[in-house]
Amino acid sequence: MDIRLMPFAGIDNVSDDTALRRGGEVPAVFARDAVNLDATSDGGLRLRPGLRKVSASRLRDLWHSPLHGDTFARDEGGYLVRVDRADWSTERLGYVGDGELAYMEQGMQVLVSGAEGLFRFDGASLAPLSLPVPPAPMVSLGDDGSLPAGRYSLAVSWSRGGLESPLSALAAVEVPAGRGLTVTLPMCFDASVAQVTLYCSEPNGGRLQRLNSYPISTSLVAVPALGALGAEPRFAHMEPMPGGRYLAHWQGRLLTARRNVLRFSEPMAYHVHDPRHGFVQLPQRITFVAPVDGGVWIGQVDHVAFLRGVDLRELNLERRRTAAPVPGSALLVDSNVLGDQAGGRAGAAWLAANGHVLGTADGAVIEPRARQVAGIHGAAGQTVAIGSKLLSIVR
Repeated sequence: MDIRLMPFAGIDNVSDDTALRRGGEVPAVFARDAVNLDATSDGGLRLRPGLRKVSASRLRDLWHSPLHGDTFARDEGGYLVRVDRADWSTERLGYVGDGELAYMEQGMQVLVSGAEGLFRFDGASLAPLSLPVPPAPMVSLGDDGSLPAGRYSLAVSWSRGGLESPLSALAAVEVPAGRGLTVTLPMCFDASVAQVTLYCSEPNGGRLQRLNSYPISTSLVAVPALGALGAEPRFAHMEPMPGGRYLAHWQGRLLTARRNVLRFSEPMAYHVHDPRHGFVQLPQRITFVAPVDGGVWIGQVDHVAFLRGVDLRELNLERRRTAAPVPGSALLVDSNVLGDQAGGRAGAAWLAANGHVLGTADGAVIEPRARQVAGIHGAAGQTVAIGSKLLSIVR
């Protein structure tokens, strides 16, 4: 008996056998499975190309940057490497740790998140994104000076290329009338740091203000008088932005996720994190992060959540009753992939137990294959968009 397999409409492992053939003006045939086959746009089938070994090195976390045209990976030693796809040779760029890496493009640089923190690659070299928090300065009384009597508080920050570190812990000292201060600045072992800024309070005051900035090689500073104080420190009570398993950009902030905590950087200061307010704790382990115009899609172990809002202080967590997503399988997609139901706006897509799921910019869920597909699962996955078609690899 002849069995027509064209035009091929995809996989259906849910419906009854009698529903696998669809008639009407646009007839189609569903299959229970299709091994080593690819479907064409006109419903045809073609044999999937075989695999070939391209490198003897065990490269993980491969990622291609459209910005620089570079391909990156993590080698067995925990180093980020640049891969030459002509011969699959590698160039070590810097140590990033043994954990899985996440990448994103930001401006003219590539950001990398891993077990050792956040890094930036500018096309030539790899460097840490964040600055360390400096130790508190050592403060003592100076013989010469004209400071008013009172209690003074001092702290420092480090700077590199226009970026300022979080503020150090405070050092306080009681000063009698007519004396000055001698400040021993902390040693810095980061060769990229260019200068140190000293902040000081007025006598018996609680507000720090900029006193002066010095080359990082400066070790001792005399403060005989305060003079005119400057701006307050921008990053008091802050920490370096931590890395995470997932990395994204949303509303001028950097997002990283590890375990069940989603962390946000300060606005337009991707290297700094507020540990008191800059995070959202989810009920389950986070399995993907996908920001859209109206909020952030968050993967959970057995469902997805939508953080609705455009400001960190106003986010509202909404649970969506969806099938379990495959960890790491989400990506941002154009409106042509989402279709008319998305209102012409870009959104997110991920692979779940019931096929590819689409998340719109306003928090709606579209499950186009929920009635035909079930039972997809995996420890991790990755999805790419080829035109209007989504392709996921699961392991």
